Amino acid sequence: MSSRIQPTLAARVWGGTRLRTLVPGAGEAMRASREPIGEAWFGDADESRRGVLVKLLDVHERLSVQLHPDNTLAAELHGPGAIGKHEAWVILDASPDATLLLGRDPSVAASDVAAAVAAGRGVEQLLARIPVVAGDVLDVPPGLLHALLPDILVWEVQQPTERTYRVADWGRGDPTRPLHRTESARALNPDALGRVDAHLDWSTPGEQRLLRTPHFDIHAIVGPFTGAITGELHHAGDTIATHVTQPGVADAIAPVRLRDLELAAWSSAHLADVAEVVVPAGSTLLIAIGR
Repeated sequence: MSSRIQPTLAARVWGGTRLRTLVPGAGEAMRASREPIGEAWFGDADESRRGVLVKLLDVHERLSVQLHPDNTLAAELHGPGAIGKHEAWVILDASPDATLLLGRDPSVAASDVAAAVAAGRGVEQLLARIPVVAGDVLDVPPGLLHALLPDILVWEVQQPTERTYRVADWGRGDPTRPLHRTESARALNPDALGRVDAHLDWSTPGEQRLLRTPHFDIHAIVGPFTGAITGELHHAGDTIATHVTQPGVADAIAPVRLRDLELAAWSSAHLADVAEVVVPAGSTLLIAIGR
């Protein structure tokens, strides 16, 4: 049986105000807080399980330049059972001039990136600045330097861990946000280049397969759509679906209907034994399938 996921809002120095009112069912204490809200979590960072963690990110200020280890390095540095972090983004909304940093700038030598990470300075200017629009899908494997930049709303899928190595934090000097120079140098893939890997076509109703990684797949079902979903989704183990509205669509729209529950906009659920789905016009069901 499918089950709705209780969201958790998280304050972040780089966050904004949208998630307070956008995400239904979040705690009232956090809604009343004056702190910027950066993340809505659907699930938890439980490294004892395989699967996925899904988040909504409201990026109002720059995130740190960071990267993540793979499973092998995580276990070496943090002990048996520790896992790495492979993640991916689907851009849900972006300002007309929105960009993000992802991977080495192709004009920069990999050795220069490695030296900058080891020295802990000058990394930002060596990275590729990639323009993004709503619907873009970007793979962020372990070892790839990245930083989300302002005015972007993101649906993020990741392995269930918060293991992040900060390389630079734009001079914030916040003692609660330490840098990880040694770990970053170990985790870095200096050759890695970033790119937009796929694009969600909001205008074409039906199922779209957007991304396949070693740890999860991403699908979308664009409304209006009524019908059976693929066997891959139907029989998937750890699967989380989020109902999002399409760009330019008001939030007060009909819920997505699954066999055993209705899912309001900006809500998520664990999917199980779902053979048919009803996605209304103006809505999209984003689906993360953990391996």
